[in-house]
Amino acid sequence: MQNEIAIDELVAEMSQRIAAVTTAETENNSVPRFNQLKTVAYVNAEFRVHDDIPEALKQGIFSQPVTYPAKLRFANATQKDDSEKDIRGLSMQLSNVEEAVLWGKAGLQDFVLNSYPALFVATPEDFLAFIRARQQGKFKMLLFFATHLKSLCTVMKSRKHCLSPLDIQYWSTVPFRLGESGNQVVKYSAIPCSDYKTTQVVDAGGNQLRAAIKAHLQQSSACFHFAVQLQTDPESMPIEDASIIWDETVSPFVPVATITIENQDFDNPESLANGERSSFNPWQCLAAHAPLGRMNEVRQLVYANAAALRNRTRSNDNE
Repeated sequence: MQNEIAIDELVAEMSQRIAAVTTAETENNSVPRFNQLKTVAYVNAEFRVHDDIPEALKQGIFSQPVTYPAKLRFANATQKDDSEKDIRGLSMQLSNVEEAVLWGKAGLQDFVLNSYPALFVATPEDFLAFIRARQQGKFKMLLFFATHLKSLCTVMKSRKHCLSPLDIQYWSTVPFRLGESGNQVVKYSAIPCSDYKTTQVVDAGGNQLRAAIKAHLQQSSACFHFAVQLQTDPESMPIEDASIIWDETVSPFVPVATITIENQDFDNPESLANGERSSFNPWQCLAAHAPLGRMNEVRQLVYANAAALRNRTRSNDNE
């Protein structure tokens, strides 16, 4: 069994190595993200909580049929060219949330999702090994995947071509509490529900996904159902192994809200710059949606430290 490393040690080394990697990749005095590298689009949306959800799921922001303003960042995980295979990201930040948050700015609730239902590593120790390999160069990366074949398989499955970020499903990959009692454990998903669907490449090239979103919104609004999946079996749906997909046939996702994106001017330098400046953290949330597991534990400060580095660099550049 893999030896566990203390959370504070994991956070310190991850943050230091991520800072080294991203600082080395600085372009135009801008430190990039370690993951979710490219802002494809940064848009305004509405997050409307349904009024007919099961009673047990009426927790936290789902407790009342309220509509929250939201900011959504669609991103490519590693590629600047939209036409390349990649994992896609959807990060959401709801505002006007009335209850106190566990960490971060009052009034905000964040959700961070990916286009594959599991992570390519099981534990934060595995993720640290990956970060070390990435910092040490291509040979070490090859060696990492040669010795982590499940990780390699997940990466191969999860990297796909995409016609539009508005037409694919996203998952939280890691679990969260639902309700403050701690009795319910869930994962989240955003499931596309738009009437319009992109059927061919729009404006082929490096920004084709941005063009696809623009074309979609000019034709029709876009929507996602936001859904929760209850943990029904702790063994087959573990909290501490982020590489395991929870079986949707055993526990289907239950829609609790609808995200609606109307047509808007987002394909402009100011909007894209705001997307680059944005930051999201799963710990910026209500207690009823507290992140669970050691992978989530390290994310709080690792994400915060990475965001602080990016924003500090931009501030220095503007002085």
